[in-house]
Amino acid sequence: MTSVTDEQGTVPELFGQLSQRHASAGDLRRAKLAAWASDVHVLEQLLWQNGLGDAPDPDAQLATLGEVVAGALEALADRAPNHLTARELVEAAREAMVTTFDESVHGLLTDRLAPLDHLDLCEPVSHDAVREAERRLDGRTPEDLVAELRFAAADCMAVAQLLATEGEQEAAQRLAHQADAAAFEAYLIAAASLAGDERLVTVDLRWELWRGVLADGSAGGSKPGLGDWRPALLALVGSAESGVLGRTLEALPES
Repeated sequence: MTSVTDEQGTVPELFGQLSQRHASAGDLRRAKLAAWASDVHVLEQLLWQNGLGDAPDPDAQLATLGEVVAGALEALADRAPNHLTARELVEAAREAMVTTFDESVHGLLTDRLAPLDHLDLCEPVSHDAVREAERRLDGRTPEDLVAELRFAAADCMAVAQLLATEGEQEAAQRLAHQADAAAFEAYLIAAASLAGDERLVTVDLRWELWRGVLADGSAGGSKPGLGDWRPALLALVGSAESGVLGRTLEALPES
């Protein structure tokens, strides 16, 4: 449920690589967040591989487990020391996540989590998360930007459909891709707002991951077919969100 491609790696691996890149650039905040995102996707992957799909409502079960983990993190925030290193903070979050489950799975989960050595080597550079969010919004509210992006997605896909009807497949593909990019950004902003992420940090992380997947695909030399990028796009948000995201994407054009 979290795979992208064999060449690009799984979503946990991609987030791990992103964490290392941010650590190398001195962005310790994003390095920590990307490392944690990798851990969450590792957990989801393990759950699917160990029977989650057999539950009557897998997505509801996953949401319930997510709430349990979130509760453990809130408890951690109340009792954790004020001065933890970046690595200590991620390790504490990992322990809170792992110990919410039965002891029989502790080893299975911890063995899959990526090393955090890169956090020890990071030389932090100052980053203004509030200003970064303001640049994305550019004076708009999150709701206004979501509406604008969804309108752009619908407009781009309508033009893509016209081009496809006229046999302009390459141009149609380009516009369809732009439509999905706009819809994806709109989804990320809406999801961040719903989760209370006022600084839109999760938007930046997941958008950057998507750009990386696109760059890797382009480097392969072969052009994707119409809609071929969508499985990778849906995989980036995980199974619990992929259905919702899929329903927000515009219908692909027909020839």
